Amino acid sequence: MSKFVRVKTELRALALIKQSLDDLALKYSEDAEYSHIWSGFRQKIPLVVREQGVAYGFQLNTDGVYEVLADDMQLGRIQKSLQAIRQRYAYHQVLATAEQAGFDLIDEQVGKDHVIRLTVRKWS
Repeated sequence: MSKFVRVKTELRALALIKQSLDDLALKYSEDAEYSHIWSGFRQKIPLVVREQGVAYGFQLNTDGVYEVLADDMQLGRIQKSLQAIRQRYAYHQVLATAEQAGFDLIDEQVGKDHVIRLTVRKWS
């Protein structure tokens, strides 16, 4: 029997989460109902992602951090997506922070290991 789980993240900005989902071409609904049949959980949450028969949601917790609501039977596939979402989230967060500090993106490379390397420069 499947169980309802909450996965902790460090994702704090909903706009960056949505931008990351868009980058990865993952379909999502905003302010949608997420339900878990076996636990009886049913609630309207900020984001519900649906991909290849898997559904999971992002909900803001009391600490101001988004957590993932999911079914533990689908957790393996969700973790793969979540890893890519975290990488894109960090990418956008770094670019936004660099831009706020007056830096410009000079170069971007993605290695065979899927590591993104950014070169930024600040002209004074």
